[in-house]
Amino acid sequence: MNPKNDHSTVNNHDNRQTARMTRDSSQTSRAPHVSYEHHQGHSMVDSYQDHTDHHENKPKGGATSSKIQVDWTSNPLTVKVGQETEILINIKDFSGEVIEAFLAVHEKEMHLLAIKKDLSVFQHLHPHYRGKGKFQVKTTFPKAGEYKLYADFLPEGANQQLASHELVVNGSETMEEVVPDKLLKKEIDDLTIELILPEAQVDEHISLIFTLNDKEGNPITELEPYLGSAGHVVIVSEDMNEFLHVHPVDENEKGPNVEYMTSFPQGGLYKIWGQFKYKQKLYTVPFVIEVK
Repeated sequence: MNPKNDHSTVNNHDNRQTARMTRDSSQTSRAPHVSYEHHQGHSMVDSYQDHTDHHENKPKGGATSSKIQVDWTSNPLTVKVGQETEILINIKDFSGEVIEAFLAVHEKEMHLLAIKKDLSVFQHLHPHYRGKGKFQVKTTFPKAGEYKLYADFLPEGANQQLASHELVVNGSETMEEVVPDKLLKKEIDDLTIELILPEAQVDEHISLIFTLNDKEGNPITELEPYLGSAGHVVIVSEDMNEFLHVHPVDENEKGPNVEYMTSFPQGGLYKIWGQFKYKQKLYTVPFVIEVK
């Protein structure tokens, strides 16, 4: 088997609330090349800088280079819908040396987002660190089709990193059209969650406010920390070239309103997933908006 290489880069980014992965035509790197046959790939990523987590010195086992090598492998190599699949991620520095030390960000050493290309499936996973730069997680993909995986992690002595990989889940595929929501209010189990935002314009900083109430209309005022924060928001563009991982303005907020600040680097459709924890239960709410 000859798995092909998967090359990607990530822009430097200095906004403490948002991690963004973008494919920019001004970059010298090319768009990722995908190996679908064996679901195994290699990517090179640049860092984005979070000025609260940036480390100037290189501790033992850390990484000083802004370039990080990420190798992806799935077990089994041919991924099938409804079948438990192991995802293995191996991280090295630019010279090929193993990176051994990683810092926890929001209580986890890695956040892995698995998103289907039609944006109909969203998984927020947390791979287990096995040492020697190796992370491992098991998941089951509920729908067949093409997926993009985003790994968000912080090697000790380096900036925050974001790497991506694409794979195909075999089976009978159905595609869902991405359509903007006419009403930004949804019932998720026993909660009603509304998204309030102004008309989104390209490159304008805007406020996203999630308002949470129970089904009787009573405001939720006892949100519990999810991964050390009042909530997490992931935003992906329809073409999947833009990825934003956003955290609240006030990470200790208890509700009913949780505010985020972000900007959208290009126009088009975006899907937003908000995640909140209440009474030991995790709620994930999706919205689709159009950025003009």
